Amino acid sequence: MISSAGGGILMTLVMAAVLIFCNGLSAAAADKTPPPNPYEVERSWPPYFLEHQKLFTEKAGTYKAGKYPVWTIHVPGGWIGNSTVIEGDDGLIVYDTSVNMDAGAFIAAEIRKISDKPIKAIFYSHHHSDHYGGTAALVTPEQVADGSVKIYAWDNFEAEVANEFGAILPRQIMGVFYYGPDLLPPEDKHHHGCCSPKILGGKSGYIPPTDTFSEDVELEIAGVKMQVFYTGGEAISEFGLYLPEFDMVLIGDEFFYALANIHSIRGSKPRLPENYMKALDLVREIQPEWLLGSHIMPIQGREDIQRYVTVSRDAIQYLWDQGIRYINKGYTPAELQQQFLELPPYLDIAPFTRPMYGTPWIIAPEIYTGWVSWFSGDATDLLPTEQVEKARRYVALMGGRDKVLAAAKKAYEAGDVQFSAELTQMLVRIDPEDWDARHLKAASLRQRGYQEINTIARAWYLNGANELDGKLKPGALMAIGLQGVQSELPAGRILESWRYQVDADKVGDKRLLLGIEFIDSGDTYTVELRNSILEITQGPLADDTPKVSLSTLQLRDVLAGKPAPDGAGDTGVLMAIIGYLDRTPPDFGMHTR
Repeated sequence: MISSAGGGILMTLVMAAVLIFCNGLSAAAADKTPPPNPYEVERSWPPYFLEHQKLFTEKAGTYKAGKYPVWTIHVPGGWIGNSTVIEGDDGLIVYDTSVNMDAGAFIAAEIRKISDKPIKAIFYSHHHSDHYGGTAALVTPEQVADGSVKIYAWDNFEAEVANEFGAILPRQIMGVFYYGPDLLPPEDKHHHGCCSPKILGGKSGYIPPTDTFSEDVELEIAGVKMQVFYTGGEAISEFGLYLPEFDMVLIGDEFFYALANIHSIRGSKPRLPENYMKALDLVREIQPEWLLGSHIMPIQGREDIQRYVTVSRDAIQYLWDQGIRYINKGYTPAELQQQFLELPPYLDIAPFTRPMYGTPWIIAPEIYTGWVSWFSGDATDLLPTEQVEKARRYVALMGGRDKVLAAAKKAYEAGDVQFSAELTQMLVRIDPEDWDARHLKAASLRQRGYQEINTIARAWYLNGANELDGKLKPGALMAIGLQGVQSELPAGRILESWRYQVDADKVGDKRLLLGIEFIDSGDTYTVELRNSILEITQGPLADDTPKVSLSTLQLRDVLAGKPAPDGAGDTGVLMAIIGYLDRTPPDFGMHTR
């Protein structure tokens, strides 16, 4: 289990980072002002891009599902994550609460326009933070604690919240920054393909679930009968609701105004195509008159819903099955990307399979990775030449830096911006301070980004260009973000994070053993350092184990450089273990290495 703070860790982190960026401090972190980029790239938007964006801007609002007492609050206050409100005999049921307290306050205001009945139950469709961050604006922790309000989730919800941004948190932080539009300048901002223009920022109002499901069940709340059914597609903790009296299904994030994002390049656990398909097959089996979701407006019409859902699940199966077909022909991930640049016309049904959220050429190589591995099959690729050394050798073979840069300029001027970026990539790897190469690579990525219809890929290209131009400083963003995280992590997760900080070069085969008692929670952990790994075990401490007793706040103070509290116990062992951790703040770019 995690503390109630766990749900807000990522939001706190990105909020701090976004504030720093918006205040201009990220660029100021540089030793000197970067030179201006001499290449002017005309901003453009692919056909249909801006039309699709209207689904989350002009069409934001509160929609009632016909004659039924069910409303979807679509893009609340411009924020990612819808909320659906169901009015029962003596109370309200809420399915998802959006991303933060600002969105939650908007939802609360809309609810009071609908009904003055109290909220009886809240459902978290899954563990992504845009589905539970507004809860505290709707109900109080006291109402939840005294049983007035029940909060339902699948039984793996809290574990998945903790794990979604856990072991590889620094890398995932970077992924979150790059895959969304939040750090782009105002003139480049756009929507996120599944959802809305506003993703990051704000305060989390997460309240942990009170009740969980481990199997499909039937419930009656406030006189409303419902069937809870597991889906597990977009997230392994996901479930939907079937309201038979309303002939209605609520499907969470299993159906979008876009092709499903079966692989998230920001960094996430694998998503299983078959789970998306099973979720949509359940809708096909039920054949509802109404379909609602956490990123769509209510859809009415049994025949239309069947058609939309069937084509959407068929597009997923097409990419899966045809991907396997070509894998069995020997195609590598890069070759699969070229094979699946787009869906065939018969699977194009706007907006439901348009490549605005997921896109075939990103999904296809993930199918390879999931079913084969990272390895292409050519033994040359098993342990390739280190990439900087390889770049040096290639550039030397091509006649040197100036000739490669000239060739890149020629490709750029001819409109082959991908090849221009590939050539300058080698130069930047050799010398990250080669501003001529950085600027040309930035211009190439910016031009490629303006051509891209997929919102996630577009944002990544444009954010990458800004990094190369020195407008986005990853280290500054990362540092303030991680500071925010340290103030939110519960004790157990602080210790767990140490596993991934052990400096093996420094530790070698040294051994240490320490028991840690947290006086604020009563939790105890045994921390054993051996063979350059940390084994952390929760449970009673052995009598002969060296021990420290301190609070979570005191441990945070020690990690911040303050002395250990007097009388805490074997603090020398504690400090020795901390001394073997690599606590250098991560500082890496995506495009300058």
